[in-house]
Amino acid sequence: MADFVIRASSTLPASACFDRLVDWDAHSAAIPLTRLEHQGVARVGQEFSARTGVGPLGFDDPMVVELLRRPAGESSGDLPGVVEVAKQGRVIGGRVRWTVTPTQAGSDVEWTQRLVVGWLPRWLDPVVGALGRVAYGVGLRRILR
Repeated sequence: MADFVIRASSTLPASACFDRLVDWDAHSAAIPLTRLEHQGVARVGQEFSARTGVGPLGFDDPMVVELLRRPAGESSGDLPGVVEVAKQGRVIGGRVRWTVTPTQAGSDVEWTQRLVVGWLPRWLDPVVGALGRVAYGVGLRRILR
């Protein structure tokens, strides 16, 4: 399993930043070759799937929201927002945790992920982590624009 952390700052208030992170359609627009299929708005227990690929070549990444707590307040020191998603696929598994912390300038986001690619040998985990950090980092920056 590959563990990595991505940090980003945004001028968006914490509530707006949080809303973007739980907007599954924004993820579809920001992450190349991936479309999230979902019903309704983000909520605890919500199941959704990311389809990654081109045409018939690809895979599904089923997920479930396990924690969703909106940020409380809009100033530094207020309660951060937290989202935890479990990835339950055979191809890709693991967990994602987004923490959105209010700051004087807007908000800070910490994206913590455990990524498991079931068919790869464990000695490739550092490569998976590096590629994941770059790919998800690009996606996060696009979502926060």
